[in-house]
Amino acid sequence: LGDAYDLIKQIPDKSIDLIYTDPPYKLSSGGGGKSELSKRIVKTNYVDLIDIRSGIDYAILNEFVRVMKKIYIYIWCSKEQILDYMKYFVEQKGCLFDVLFWGKTNPTPATNNLFLNDVEYLLMFRDAGTYYSKEYELKSKYYISPLNKNDKDDYGHPTIKPFELVKRHIKNSTNENDLVLDPFMGSGTTAVACKELGRNFIGFEINEKYHKIAVDRLNGIKKNGQMSLFDTDFEQLSLLNNGEKNEY
Repeated sequence: LGDAYDLIKQIPDKSIDLIYTDPPYKLSSGGGGKSELSKRIVKTNYVDLIDIRSGIDYAILNEFVRVMKKIYIYIWCSKEQILDYMKYFVEQKGCLFDVLFWGKTNPTPATNNLFLNDVEYLLMFRDAGTYYSKEYELKSKYYISPLNKNDKDDYGHPTIKPFELVKRHIKNSTNENDLVLDPFMGSGTTAVACKELGRNFIGFEINEKYHKIAVDRLNGIKKNGQMSLFDTDFEQLSLLNNGEKNEY
């Protein structure tokens, strides 16, 4: 629990195998209109996402490079951020890259004289010689699905990404016991994917509510307090309960 810009300074040089992260997007101004739908879009962009719509301080990219053994990063971003990230990692650092995306089959049906908001972008940058899986089923550059409303309902984060997609990317780019960093952890999707895949992870989250949700999620508890039996780490729960054993 804390500020990524401070906490990352505690991580030793060249100790991280992969960064997988979904930092705050830089969102363009837009909206307007008098319809109820337009009003809801404005509320989403300017109220619900107020803490995560102004982008990041790009100085943290230097810290990302410092802590990685070799540059290897997946970074979700808005269209407005693509050029900035490309200039840094490709022009300045000479990285290989791919542009991946998540296509949504049921986007919000409003355009406001723009294209539909039916795509989210994921940029992958890496140095030559980094691990890359040979498994064919992990290689698709796109992922098509409906909006993941169930995850949002279960874990309460407005920009949560599809779990199976995150898991696929991490599996594609790491081996078991590798160390993955997510400096903007949100509701813990990266951490849970690492846990299922046998990867180690470090995550930072500045928002107390989302930090608690992430910790609970790692122990199979949804935001409403209900327990997901398939995900629950009962041994860890007993440790959290003052070391007392619980019977299930």
